[in-house]
Amino acid sequence: MITINFGMVVAIYYFLHSAKLALKIFTFFAYTVGMMVLLGEMLVEANIKEGVIEALRALPAERLSRPIVRFLSVYDSWLALITRITFNLSVWLFWFAMCYLLFFWKRDSNELDSR
Repeated sequence: MITINFGMVVAIYYFLHSAKLALKIFTFFAYTVGMMVLLGEMLVEANIKEGVIEALRALPAERLSRPIVRFLSVYDSWLALITRITFNLSVWLFWFAMCYLLFFWKRDSNELDSR
């Protein structure tokens, strides 16, 4: 997901900043479809993981191995919660950032790599 967003930033900076609106709309649509595919896959995997966590919690405690007990304790921690929230918010942050960069950001044409 990070790769597709960095690719978009590079494409916007070097090519799409001066493109016509139709190309920008098409690019944003293709980007949105790609991000929705990745988000959908994340949701599928998250639901599978939740099912596995539920199944592990249903087992008697004496049957759980130490790594599974450790995994469940980390999964219930504040760190895992913050990580899940950050991961979910990052999808929308990237989407809004690409929308801004494609349609609202104005690049100063006098500074075109003049270094």
